[in-house]
Amino acid sequence: MDTNNEFQLGPNEIGIHEKLSFGKSLFYGAQSVIALNLFLGVVVIASIMQLDIVETAVMITLAFLSMGIATFLQAGFFMKYPVVQCTSFTILVAFSTIGLQYNLATAFGSLILGAVVLILLGVFKLFSVIMKVIPPIVASVVIIVIGINVMYTAGSNLVQTASGADSPGKYFALAAIVFCLIFAFKALGNTRLKIASVCARGGVLMAIVIATLIAWAMGEADFSKVASAPWVALPPIGHYGFPQFQAQPSLVFVVLYIIVMVETVGNWFAISHTAKVPITKKEIDRGIIGEGIGCLIGAFIGTQPVTSYATNCGVISITKVYSRWSAIGAAIIIIVLSFIPKLMYVIASLPGIVMWGVLLALCTSIIMSGLQSVNRYKINERNVLIIGVPIALTLLISMLPSAVLGIMPMFWGYLFSSSICIGTIAAILLNIILPKEKGSKDGSEEEMEGEAV
Repeated sequence: MDTNNEFQLGPNEIGIHEKLSFGKSLFYGAQSVIALNLFLGVVVIASIMQLDIVETAVMITLAFLSMGIATFLQAGFFMKYPVVQCTSFTILVAFSTIGLQYNLATAFGSLILGAVVLILLGVFKLFSVIMKVIPPIVASVVIIVIGINVMYTAGSNLVQTASGADSPGKYFALAAIVFCLIFAFKALGNTRLKIASVCARGGVLMAIVIATLIAWAMGEADFSKVASAPWVALPPIGHYGFPQFQAQPSLVFVVLYIIVMVETVGNWFAISHTAKVPITKKEIDRGIIGEGIGCLIGAFIGTQPVTSYATNCGVISITKVYSRWSAIGAAIIIIVLSFIPKLMYVIASLPGIVMWGVLLALCTSIIMSGLQSVNRYKINERNVLIIGVPIALTLLISMLPSAVLGIMPMFWGYLFSSSICIGTIAAILLNIILPKEKGSKDGSEEEMEGEAV
């Protein structure tokens, strides 16, 4: 085991660079695959765009292939951390908006420029310069902004779906059931019961299964198309045609990619702390390159940007297996799953109302995570503005009617269609403009020690 950078590990802990056998890599990787609920982001995009089950299954298949490849590259060659790459929630609304206004080929083409920018930032070691204007308090606000944006999307679509149904009460009940089940399993995961670890790792998946079975019993779930799906087939790469480039939406995605990376670097710090390994500038630069390459490959395969989830940290903190080989094992499993269309059709057939309830619950956890981070800093007048104004703008922009966006110049229309962009830009600008109080703690004073961050 390479211990050059590792602090003292406990007797039951496995270090980041300790190689696992193939069987153990798959075993521990499977736990991550189950815990991360890889399909959620893709299903949400498909629901917003109102894709049918067949098209949704194709999108999920290509997303799994992309996530598997990106994870293999990131854990094996670039970041070399136990990170499993998943569809980013940050881009959900913007991607869906461009896909609906143009087509999916244009939406995927709009991702290419941002991916190339990430690669260049990593190659020329420029991302650390960007991070200087984004201290931890701003990064925490970004997490809150992301949670609020996705929560508004989930809530509005949940209400719209239920209101358009013959029995709205039945739909609201299903959403409430899965919402409550997720937090019930989460609470059980924090106990000392024998089922605690199972609930902690697979609580969301179990909640989805139970709520879907209830929906099926109520006649609100249709799995009829699953029977006709083949068991094994090649992923339909190129299904959406060659990516088409459009300048203005591409520029919006450049901003969104930077926001995604701010959140991702925060997740890497959390993993570093959990795994007892100091993260270095070199690792961050390599990780940025890996993210960019993974997103670039995904754009040509025909899927959305992928990034590291905070859930990665939760999984390894429970298993105490910090080895990056567990992520490589997860990558192999995810790639294999993309060759099983029948499973993709099962996922595509999950009731939409159940998935909106799931997303609503997950957004609650995202927002609380951001609030807990913000709580580390003194809430003085300066920080109140840095926290409060972006949150207010995020809510306001989320509620902008499409008619208002339609009369804006095209670039500004795309930019304001993403309240995450506006909220993040506001937080960064306020941090730069507002004078600092003497002795205040906003995280910007945290410096690097040697090569470790």
